[in-house]
Amino acid sequence: MQENLFPEMSQKKSDNTKVIGANLSLIFNRRNKNLVILKNRDVIVKKVDLSDKPAKKLLVLDAIALGATKSRLAEALNISRQTIHNYVESQKRFGTEGLLGGYNPNMGKNLAEHRRVTQHKRIQGTKAVILAEERKAKRIENQKKQQEFDFEFGEKAVPIDEQPFNILHDWKFTRFAGIFLYQIVLFGNNQWLKLVMGYFGSAYKIFLVFLLMAARNIKSIEQLKNANLKEAGLILGLNKLPSKKGVWQWFYAACNMRRSIFLCESFFKQQLRCGLVGVYQPFQGSTSSNTLEVL
Repeated sequence: MQENLFPEMSQKKSDNTKVIGANLSLIFNRRNKNLVILKNRDVIVKKVDLSDKPAKKLLVLDAIALGATKSRLAEALNISRQTIHNYVESQKRFGTEGLLGGYNPNMGKNLAEHRRVTQHKRIQGTKAVILAEERKAKRIENQKKQQEFDFEFGEKAVPIDEQPFNILHDWKFTRFAGIFLYQIVLFGNNQWLKLVMGYFGSAYKIFLVFLLMAARNIKSIEQLKNANLKEAGLILGLNKLPSKKGVWQWFYAACNMRRSIFLCESFFKQQLRCGLVGVYQPFQGSTSSNTLEVL
């Protein structure tokens, strides 16, 4: 009965479970002790193969960051507290390079000297080239996946004359140039515009207005009356934004399609497939999913 009141006491009796701090534990595979799971409040944080030394070092740092006790962690992984201290100091002083390169913090902070001393430990020659090519191929594959979407209703075509940036302009002054920073990220790697146009077709324009409002901290459509619609329209690729009445028409046109929930689901699936966000992120907002049905 007392063990039920103190779950950590009962966990210590398990051969394959090691408590390393408050609500933290390492679960070792019964058949292969190199396979271990780090749990925080019974939620899996990561799975690691301890035979992979870099992964083991990163596991140690993750556990320490979550509040693991160094003595318990050292005992569970069969390493010394000094080793854990060295991992922490190496990462603090030299970043991931120092951690994975085995830089000794007692040798000082000269990064070039550490690289020279540990040069013989690094992968050299053909194997290094092969690994570099594999990493490059993986990045290209992820970027390709990131640009692929599975549309619930089929991708909607947008006429050429309604597509953004379909009119060429000479250099023109605009006070909204800062929005380019958002557009480069959203339109480029994240393919956000393609996703919106795929679900809403020509009604995508209201989402560009939302982008303008977010970037310029405009709280409502009513406040757009204070913006220069010509300059804002040029930077968004729409030539010129309509009046407040026209923007509301764009808004209701998108609302009547009622596809926002499907767009969000497609976006999160794509982010998960590419490994760009943690699996737990999309589910944090599940309680407010009804608000997504506005559009």
